[in-house]
Amino acid sequence: MRRSSAAVILYGPDYDDVLPQGSPVTVLIALFLIYAGSLLFVRLRNRVHLPLGRQLTDFSTFTVPLNLPAYLLSRVSTRSRLPPVQTFPQLKLLQDNWETIRDEALALYGQGHIAVKNDLPGSSFYRDNRWKSFYLKIYDLDIPSARALAPKTRALIDQVPGMNLALFAVLMPGKRLTQHHDPFAFSLRYSLGLSTPNSEKCGLMINGEHYAWRDGDGVLFDETYIHSAYNDTETPRLILMTDIDRPMKLAPVQWFYFRFARFFNSLFYIDNLDSNISGIGNRLSGTVVGYKATMKGLKKKNPRSYKLGKWALHLGLVGLIVAWAL
Repeated sequence: MRRSSAAVILYGPDYDDVLPQGSPVTVLIALFLIYAGSLLFVRLRNRVHLPLGRQLTDFSTFTVPLNLPAYLLSRVSTRSRLPPVQTFPQLKLLQDNWETIRDEALALYGQGHIAVKNDLPGSSFYRDNRWKSFYLKIYDLDIPSARALAPKTRALIDQVPGMNLALFAVLMPGKRLTQHHDPFAFSLRYSLGLSTPNSEKCGLMINGEHYAWRDGDGVLFDETYIHSAYNDTETPRLILMTDIDRPMKLAPVQWFYFRFARFFNSLFYIDNLDSNISGIGNRLSGTVVGYKATMKGLKKKNPRSYKLGKWALHLGLVGLIVAWAL
């Protein structure tokens, strides 16, 4: 007997066969569209760009979906650069006391405490001793060396609402930090010149705009825009570098970003003097550093094999996602 259409809908195998096959494909298409949209967003948002091959796998591309609510719900401008004190009046406290902060920073630098760290596993920042740092504040995590060696600066920073990450940073003479995006938009970067070359040859490029360091002058910018740093002088550049929370229109979104940022930064938390005080990300950094060193060596010896290996790894990860979805 011929089955009715109702029977096929209710009991037939056709419906059961279609759902398992259709759902994974839908998921994969959705993931691809999100990825492609994120890539397009980054390319359209910035005046200057990373090479396309690098942007395809750059962490900043994959964090766009997490950052979109921050851009859409931001209570301050989403331009690449903002006027510091007009945007955050509480920053005037730091600018008014920049000489006190400078004196403390110079003392630490002279004692060798502003130094190369291992808080950024696999990063090129510390390569060739180009970048040195001294952490002052990482949310509510305890940094004994900061409290002991930089009490005046810590006291000032603690009076600035929303400032949850701060460090002294030195870019050494003749060194550069290449173009990069910081991945997260829930904070804005405020940096204050302390002891700088006071020269056009030492500064930042932020979304294609030049900023030259001056002692006592500060700059506020969105670090998710592409930026780079350079010091083409013979003088070390010493600054106070901080992140201040981006104010949101919705309190639940603000709360979520704060909790996420605290968790993420706790992974790479480190004391300046006591290496036993460290986040789990730093303890696992040996694997990342070893992988980066291997790939760097391969790139130097056999660029073609390096490219093939790199894309084989990326395609392999995509294959694992597809296999999981199917």
